[in-house]
Amino acid sequence: MTTYNRSRPLAFDGHFVKAQLVETVRDLRATGVVTNLSNTPLYVGGEHIGVVPPWKSTILRDGVIARAERVSIVDVPDTTNLGGLVFDGWDWFGNRMAEFPRKTPLYISAHDQVGKVIVNPWLFSNNPEPREETHSYTIQLNLWWAPAKTDAVIHNTHPFLEIHTQISGMGRIQIFADQVGSRLYREITTAPGDTHDPIVNVHGLTSFTYPWHRGWTDTDAIWMAIELHPDA
Repeated sequence: MTTYNRSRPLAFDGHFVKAQLVETVRDLRATGVVTNLSNTPLYVGGEHIGVVPPWKSTILRDGVIARAERVSIVDVPDTTNLGGLVFDGWDWFGNRMAEFPRKTPLYISAHDQVGKVIVNPWLFSNNPEPREETHSYTIQLNLWWAPAKTDAVIHNTHPFLEIHTQISGMGRIQIFADQVGSRLYREITTAPGDTHDPIVNVHGLTSFTYPWHRGWTDTDAIWMAIELHPDA
């Protein structure tokens, strides 16, 4: 017998950010940024049915998720003293990466592995020359927080497929021609409820490259990283 609306708090659920994972969703009332963590559409109930495509997100305010395979629901009920979340089990990123700039105020939450998914990485990345191949990936989530005008450092290495959902505040993903950031040639704006398209180049089921890129916050901001780590 199928059990619907199986839920649990995510590892970064806390005082300032409320976060839960729900699987096999049916007619669930929700408030917050809802991200579809699956290959199938999410349907929003109501007089006019809404559709959230795979790996995209929306904002619900006491709305109903009519049907979905797996979702995260992340809400910031009050932004007063929101920077206090760094004392809620978060970590300054420099504690995890020794070479990280000492004056950059970028903070990271705990990670949470939320399940596995079979993905065609060429289709996931909107590759212009897709292949008919799939692989198993483990979905890992975490949150980031930074105050306004934070340069989250230019980088280009991730051994996984990655997208981000904006939870609170405004920001951008900036893409550069080089590591020093002398030529910015593309920006992707991020507002609450947005999940951007992948910027990864897929070379194989477990082989990916990224352009030089960084996160940039226009306001104080929280965003969620969605990482698909290839299984062995």
